[in-house]
Amino acid sequence: MGRFTTFRFCLDPNVEQEVVLRRHAGAARFGYNQCLRLVKQALDGKRGGTVSKVPWSGFDLINEFNAWKRSAAAGRVLVAAADGTTTVQATGLAWRAEVCQQVFEEAAVDLGRGLAAYTASRNGDRRGRRIGFPRFKSKKRAQLSFRIRSKTSAAGKAGIRIGGHGPRTVTLPGIGTIAVREDTRRLRRMLAKGRAKVLSATVSRRAAGGRCR
Repeated sequence: MGRFTTFRFCLDPNVEQEVVLRRHAGAARFGYNQCLRLVKQALDGKRGGTVSKVPWSGFDLINEFNAWKRSAAAGRVLVAAADGTTTVQATGLAWRAEVCQQVFEEAAVDLGRGLAAYTASRNGDRRGRRIGFPRFKSKKRAQLSFRIRSKTSAAGKAGIRIGGHGPRTVTLPGIGTIAVREDTRRLRRMLAKGRAKVLSATVSRRAAGGRCR
């Protein structure tokens, strides 16, 4: 029987990596808010009789966001022809390639969990305090945070690697190798012996000293 365990390390990024980490955290917040916006639009459409299904699960939200990010609604340009006529060309979300796409997917999963908790609370299937409908995340007040899954490549290489470039390093997909302040020996030994497997990594910025974990 397996069990989930959390290891925490304090990242020590350089200036360039700090910018990249902030960009990913911003993308996660943007993805969450856009998914919530798509839900609200679908709810309005369902009330008006123009939409039959509202994306509610993480899986449905990922599909909706992926379709939106490639559409003209996410970005478009006007292309002028030689005869003076113009046409609209969909470009999609122009900056989506600047971040690991998993941050969008994990943000959609988080919203799906929030919607499921709201539904269970409203139906009386959830104990404890009443859970309200999810709200948009504020750029000023929301914590800088994002999550990335560890996918294994066809060659058997894990996406998230611990100690690959030194005992105090962690490598994240789409970001690269970042130094950490603590020794990762315990986790590295567990991974080497097959006693552990990294499923995901959550990076968040703490108020004390502004460090990332």
